[in-house]
Amino acid sequence: MKSSETIIGPKTAAVSFIERRPEYEVDERSVIRPSPVTMPFGIRPGEGWIAWLFFVYFFVLACAQYAIKSVRQAAFIDSWGAEQLPWVYLALALVSFPVLVLYTRIAARYRLHRTIIVFCVLHGLTLAAFYELFALPGRWVPGLFYVWSTVAFGVAVSQLWSYAGQVFNPRQARRLFAFVGAGGLLGGIPGGLIARGVSGWAGTYATLLISGSLFLMVAAVVFLIERQRSSAGEAHTARLEDRFIREARGGLRTVLGSRLLEMIALMVMVTMIVSQMVDLQFNLVIQSVTTDLDHRTAMYGGVFSAMALVGFIFQLIFTRRIHRGLGVGFSMRVLPVTVAVSTVFLIFAIGVVPGVIVGAAWLLKLSEGGLRHSIDQATRELLFLPVRPDLRRRGKAFIDVFVQRFAKGIAAVLLLPVALEFFGMTYVSVMTLVVIVMWLVIAELTRREYVRAFREGLKSGSISEPEPVDLDNVTTMSTLVEAMGSSDAREVIHSIELLASNGQGRLVPPLLLHHDDAEVRRRVIEVLADESREDAAGAIERAIGDVDPVVRGAAIGALATLKKEDAASMMEDRLDDRDPCLRAAAVAFLLDLGRPEARDKASEVLLEMLSDGNGAIRCEAAKALGQVNESRDEGRLIQLFYDPDRQVVREAIRAAGRRQERGNCSPLSIPVLISLMGDRWFKHEAREAIVAHGDQAVDALVLFMNSPDEEIWVRRAIPKTMALTGGAGSVAALMDSLGVSDAFLRAKVIESLSSLRRKNRELQVAPEIVRHQIQEEARRYLGYLVDLVAVSSPHHLRFEGPHAGWGCEGRVPTLLQQFLARRMRQGIDNLFGLLELLYPPDDIRAASRSLSSEQGALVVRALEYLDNSLTGSVRRDVFAVIDDLSIDDKVHRGEQLFSLYVQSAEQTMKRFLALDLERDPDALGLVVATMYGVSIDRVEILLPEVEALVTAGTHPLVRETAEWVAAKMKEGSALQGRRRVVPSASDGGGPTTGEIDMTEMARIEMMAFLQGVDLFSFCDADQMLRLAAISREWRFDEGETIYVRGTPADALYCVVEGRVRLVHGDGREDGVGPRGRFGVGDILSGRMRDGDAVASKPTRVLIIEADDFFDLLSNNIEIVKALFRQLSKTGLNWEGAR
Repeated sequence: MKSSETIIGPKTAAVSFIERRPEYEVDERSVIRPSPVTMPFGIRPGEGWIAWLFFVYFFVLACAQYAIKSVRQAAFIDSWGAEQLPWVYLALALVSFPVLVLYTRIAARYRLHRTIIVFCVLHGLTLAAFYELFALPGRWVPGLFYVWSTVAFGVAVSQLWSYAGQVFNPRQARRLFAFVGAGGLLGGIPGGLIARGVSGWAGTYATLLISGSLFLMVAAVVFLIERQRSSAGEAHTARLEDRFIREARGGLRTVLGSRLLEMIALMVMVTMIVSQMVDLQFNLVIQSVTTDLDHRTAMYGGVFSAMALVGFIFQLIFTRRIHRGLGVGFSMRVLPVTVAVSTVFLIFAIGVVPGVIVGAAWLLKLSEGGLRHSIDQATRELLFLPVRPDLRRRGKAFIDVFVQRFAKGIAAVLLLPVALEFFGMTYVSVMTLVVIVMWLVIAELTRREYVRAFREGLKSGSISEPEPVDLDNVTTMSTLVEAMGSSDAREVIHSIELLASNGQGRLVPPLLLHHDDAEVRRRVIEVLADESREDAAGAIERAIGDVDPVVRGAAIGALATLKKEDAASMMEDRLDDRDPCLRAAAVAFLLDLGRPEARDKASEVLLEMLSDGNGAIRCEAAKALGQVNESRDEGRLIQLFYDPDRQVVREAIRAAGRRQERGNCSPLSIPVLISLMGDRWFKHEAREAIVAHGDQAVDALVLFMNSPDEEIWVRRAIPKTMALTGGAGSVAALMDSLGVSDAFLRAKVIESLSSLRRKNRELQVAPEIVRHQIQEEARRYLGYLVDLVAVSSPHHLRFEGPHAGWGCEGRVPTLLQQFLARRMRQGIDNLFGLLELLYPPDDIRAASRSLSSEQGALVVRALEYLDNSLTGSVRRDVFAVIDDLSIDDKVHRGEQLFSLYVQSAEQTMKRFLALDLERDPDALGLVVATMYGVSIDRVEILLPEVEALVTAGTHPLVRETAEWVAAKMKEGSALQGRRRVVPSASDGGGPTTGEIDMTEMARIEMMAFLQGVDLFSFCDADQMLRLAAISREWRFDEGETIYVRGTPADALYCVVEGRVRLVHGDGREDGVGPRGRFGVGDILSGRMRDGDAVASKPTRVLIIEADDFFDLLSNNIEIVKALFRQLSKTGLNWEGAR
């Protein structure tokens, strides 16, 4: 379930770029804002009525409870004496369970809200009956009233929290339970005052009639809550079935099966024991300072009012802040520590200053009663959240039914020496301190289990160990043989290894030499040679010309073994072979192992191949250099890095990597390889070759990464390379680069460090540096957030946790909004990457995935785990970003923590236009998107800043965009001055005839246009910028052919204006108009064009070459994900895409 959407307006006027309005004023009356009455309490829009009704529910119930409690205590002490309270504690422990069983079975006939209403009416009538019974003589009525009132109010409070637990989800509960609990505490204030006032005016027992009427008010409030839920379309609450008791009876096994439930049960037990001990001490003091029933009732009323006031103030000011700021672990220790301090003060008063005993007793009762019903109650409810729902229900039932009553029984037994007059109040105080020490230990153990339970809840799945293989089994052998026909190379190699290692290598067929995977072919050659398979000699000889040089080397050795010939002599004959593959194999072999004369000839052949005009032959020469075992011809290999043929360069890079793997490559190639990582065509191969150099490449990598003069894409490719290289030097260099100004490079550094941490859990980093960087990332995130608020309409901006969104489905945010949202997403990724350096990486990654899942239960688990795992400034900074706050609350966090304020839209955009791209090259998108927003919304006040960038811009795209925007705003139309001549087909330049003048699209226009093409609908603005960079504009006249059937599919097309007619091979025809695309299915499937494409009218298109497109995809996994999302949405139907 997603968190509630909040529409909060910015604190200053904002520009609605989406609606493309020139004005800047926003009608504040149309902005839905949270009520100022509800915002401080964490109440979100849509929750107000229900939350306040629950507040009133608990308020009225507590008012009645505290009034009756005053009468109960005074009447019992007046009749029996405070020393006899342990007996009634014991009676309550024995009576409560049978009464609860009876109540539950009766309540099973009704839904929970109906059960509550009925019991409230019954409670009111019973109080009226007791008013009459107190007129009877004897001490049995006060004793019976004590037991009944305690049980009745215990059931009533339990009903309230059960009802609230069904109405609110876990994250709502975390925010609102403190508010609801505050209602109960506030209600205790008038409740005690009612008892105090009525006892002096009409006598103690008149309080019962007023309390009875309050129960009728509770019934009315519950009725209103259910009506409000029904009007909101929410389901009714479930019945309180007698299954509750059955679950409680079987709950012992559940509690013992969960370490967390065990700890919660122990927590509840010691809490109740201490509560009974504090209650007895307080009652003993009250008895000693009062004289009659009305006096005692008034005293209790005053104490309970003060206790409720203290609890309410604490709940209002501290409970929510402690939960959100310090976590559940700290919350569990507040009550025991406070009671311990108060108890020590009471012991001191008894022994040293008897005159302050009453004050000490008041302090003890106020601290225990006020905190137990505020922060301790709310915290205890939160402890159950990580438990699986079915286990939670059974475990909570057992704890509520048995553990609490068992704890009261234990307390009664511990206090019986007082009832028997063996010991006095000092004994009770000392016993209280002993139990509190146990309480604090249990609280710490409970916190650890709470965090562990959330961590386990975030994890999913496990990997099973493979079953052992019995090769003596005929069926197993047949399976292995069949597996060698698999297209999965790993499966084939595994089968070959099992057969070879068990003496069954003869079953490996030579046909596997035609397998697509080079490692399979190499391993097959080795097995065939080991098995002396002479029948396979012909196939192995053909493998000498394999495309993979490693396979060639294996084939040469195997063939010499099988033919029992000298390999060198055999290869000398192939130096003159017409096949360049065989010549290259001979060169590589003879340069290492041939006779001096053969080596010289091999060198001559190599030079001829290197200087050949055919790129395919130079590729074979590069492969040969990669197989040479000595550090010779290094200069020739480096020269190939500059070859005009891309494939030759790739083979040369691979050759360098293979030489280094054998330790035969000098460091001279490292700087060139690092520079090649800046070329998207060679980045992957260059990285693999550098990684093969290991630690000796680290110094050069650090030098290049820290050089501001180095090409930016080279620097950005280095962090991942260093992560793959590993080693202490790489870690130290990456840590030193955490504060780099380029956002893209910084993200790569963090990603690389987290990758190293996942590989090596013992990796040590400087925690203070990481904590500082977390603070910086939080500051950047909140900075982009306030900027996004400034340039967004309050009508549309939404936040799902830390992620920005827009309220109307199908609404496309502006380019500037997209770039800001993208930077915020990157900030979140950076935060979690940094957290992996300080906390268990698997848990942090699971939490990150859960937060992005948009599944309510997973989001709650992630937030709770992080809430109770992170500490100190890390927790503060991270939750400033990820907490489920309203927009105004997030902005307020930015103001509090980093002095970030929402500026006007013009101020924000002006600041973006002044960004230093040399310091942060990744801000290029923000700058051009801001200029585009200036043009669309015609922000005339910023025109001078845009015009200045025409000449002062440091990036070509900035200058081009500034020129386009300035001209458009001045002329009120598209840029007219920039024209180009489209070459004619006769000039060999393309399919267009004649010279046609046309308006050329600016790159920023291409970005905006591509956003409207359905294929790219899931791509963000940054990805659009990269797509626009590889797009080119072309024009076709009416009737001109764009491509014909049977030609290679070398590009995809997007129609800017005009129309294209597609004629399929089966005769069907389709039309593609503006923002339509075609040719996609052909390039993705790799087949020839299956039809013709002809311009139906003068048409303009954007063309994306297939090679550029696939290369872009290979370097940008996020674009691949976005395309798959769109293709999945459209069902992979290519008919409309051809």
